[in-house]
Amino acid sequence: MPLDERSALLCKEKSHKGFLGTVEIARLVTFASSFSEGWEVSIFALILIPVTQEFHLTTDELVLLASMPLAASIAGNIFMGFCMDMLGRKPSIIASYAICVMGCSLMATATNIYALGVGRGVLALGIRSGVMAVSVYMSELSPAGSRGTLVSLEEVYMNIGHLCATFAAWVLMGSQIITWRVYVSIGACAPALALLCILILPVPESPRYLQMCGNQAEAVAVLRAALTGKEEEIQSVLLHWRNEEASIMQKTWKDQVEQLKALPGHLGFRLATCCWIARGGSGIVVVGTYFGLLMKGMGQEATLRWYAIATLCKTLALVPSVWWLIDSYGRRAMFIASALACCGTMAMAAAVQLSGFGLTTVATCIVFYFMSFSIGYGPVVWVYCFEILPPQQRGRAATISMLLGDIGSGILLISGPYLIKLHAALPYLVLVATNLLGAGFFFSNCPETSGMLLEKASHVGTPPPRRLVV
Repeated sequence: MPLDERSALLCKEKSHKGFLGTVEIARLVTFASSFSEGWEVSIFALILIPVTQEFHLTTDELVLLASMPLAASIAGNIFMGFCMDMLGRKPSIIASYAICVMGCSLMATATNIYALGVGRGVLALGIRSGVMAVSVYMSELSPAGSRGTLVSLEEVYMNIGHLCATFAAWVLMGSQIITWRVYVSIGACAPALALLCILILPVPESPRYLQMCGNQAEAVAVLRAALTGKEEEIQSVLLHWRNEEASIMQKTWKDQVEQLKALPGHLGFRLATCCWIARGGSGIVVVGTYFGLLMKGMGQEATLRWYAIATLCKTLALVPSVWWLIDSYGRRAMFIASALACCGTMAMAAAVQLSGFGLTTVATCIVFYFMSFSIGYGPVVWVYCFEILPPQQRGRAATISMLLGDIGSGILLISGPYLIKLHAALPYLVLVATNLLGAGFFFSNCPETSGMLLEKASHVGTPPPRRLVV
């Protein structure tokens, strides 16, 4: 049914009553992907020593194990992107949670390094698919004025996962109360809980996806429930929907292929891809994954303590960015500030390592690096990269752009142990260069999107379809 301003669909409907609205419920129950990603990063960093001892890992086997998530991303993320655009955002989120539970189970029961690698790959597939689906979903469900906060909560959930995993390892594994296998299996609790909640609570499909599929009545109902009290924004969104209705209703396979071919020509897609590559170049995956190797010689208890301190500070640094700066000062400024701060802290870590001041001083620099990452790289990328993508294939565009960023992270991840082997300061020096390049890119190429309607943000640098409203 076509949208019309005079249609009964556009008159005000009864909105959701209760303590939590539609958006708040959706935001709460979609926590598990990012939480599990934080837990998984901590899993690998903190079980590295006992796993190496149990399986007698060589450097090559360590690199193989560390790179399994990248292989899983290449194998499955594009498929999940098509699922998001063809089957819906909500079914994709549900599937990702089930995959996460399976991955944790495979890791906990692994009998050799290859089984452990497969389990880690399955878990990474579920996590990355879920994070992408949730970010797309929340971008399409959130009001323009608070989209920055609501979508960037992905990073907060991720850091809460880091914290829970780190302190659990410090208290339980550090005291040898549990084995690393039990620790890994606990990671299945969060996705299992989220899966249960999303199935039994009133969590709707994305209104933008419903509109793209032609379910106009349901799309408007969900939009009104999500944007309760924001009548002006509702009317603006509906006007955009009407203007783009002809181009959105393309459903043949030929249309899908043509859209996919045109994707590299969309400026928003190219910017999002470069932002993900820049985030990968920040080095957070390398420093987080190989924290134990970087602090080798400090002792397991001291390493766990410093990792816990770094993770706690990283999480606390998110508070002003997520709850205030990202929507008040904009995405671009936070990106630039974060890249420059990461560059500075890595330069200090390299200088300290070269001067031989000791691992405690290096660990202090890494703590400040983690905090610098949380200023912008951490929260902003989830908002900016998903709101500037083309609406008709936001799922596919999200997976492809993030995948290219993962390849950048993978290159650093694979080279990490070899760089450390050559000289402990080399990884830090490489990250000085990559973060400086990132700051230059954000300054010269990224337009601001703070406060824009999603329909306007997705046309950054590309004129929207011109169609007169009669």
